[in-house]
Amino acid sequence: MGNISAQAARGLQCLCLQMQVAGFAPLSATSGQDAIMMIPIATLTRDALQTLRVDAIGYGAKDTGEMGGGAAASVSTAAGPELLAALRSKLSNSSLRVGDVVITDSFRLQTSGIRWVAHIVSIIKHTAQGAYCPEPERLREGVSKALSAVSKLGARSIAISALGTGEGRVEPRAAARYMFGGVRLFRAAEPHAPLEVTFSLPSYRDYEAFAASLAEMS
Repeated sequence: MGNISAQAARGLQCLCLQMQVAGFAPLSATSGQDAIMMIPIATLTRDALQTLRVDAIGYGAKDTGEMGGGAAASVSTAAGPELLAALRSKLSNSSLRVGDVVITDSFRLQTSGIRWVAHIVSIIKHTAQGAYCPEPERLREGVSKALSAVSKLGARSIAISALGTGEGRVEPRAAARYMFGGVRLFRAAEPHAPLEVTFSLPSYRDYEAFAASLAEMS
C-alpha cells in the first residue's frame, strides 16, 4: 500500500473487508477474474501522526483553535506557529460544531512529505460540562468530510488520530465505530478515490479498541 505498507515492520496492522459489503467499490480490479475484491478499511499504527509518510494528517481540533495537548500539540510543534494562525483564520468561517473540518497547509511538515492538515472539530471548550465532545456521533461526518477534502486536493494517503478519546471524553470503542463509519461514508460516496487511510493510535488503549472494532467487522 505505497508508503504506508513500507512501515509494516514497525507494527502496522491492516484488516480488509470483502467487497460484497454494500456501498464499497474496489480501488483496483484484476482483469478477467471473478475473485472477491478486497479493500482496506484502514491501517492501524501506534506511530505518531507527524512521523508518518503520508500526504495529509488529521486530528481532533478544539472549536477555539487551541492546539494544546495530545496529537494537536505534537502537530503544532512540528508544523510551526504558522499552522495555528492558519487554523484560526479558517475556523472563523466555520460553524464550530463537532464534525466541522477545515484544511490548512502543513507548513514545516512539508519537508517530511506531509502537505495538508485536516482539523476535525472534536472538542467544544465552553460548555456547562466543561471541554468535551457533546456530539460524538458527528465525528463520523467529520472523518468523511476530511477524507473527501484532502482527496480532492490530490492526497493519496492520510493518517488521522483517535478523535475525542482524551479531553473529549469519548469512549475509544465508540470513537472507533464513528471513525470507521466515516471511512465507509467516504468510500460509498467516492468509491474510486485512491486514498489510503491510516489511524494513528499511540495510546495502547485506543489501539486495542480500534483493533477490536476492525476484527469485529472482518
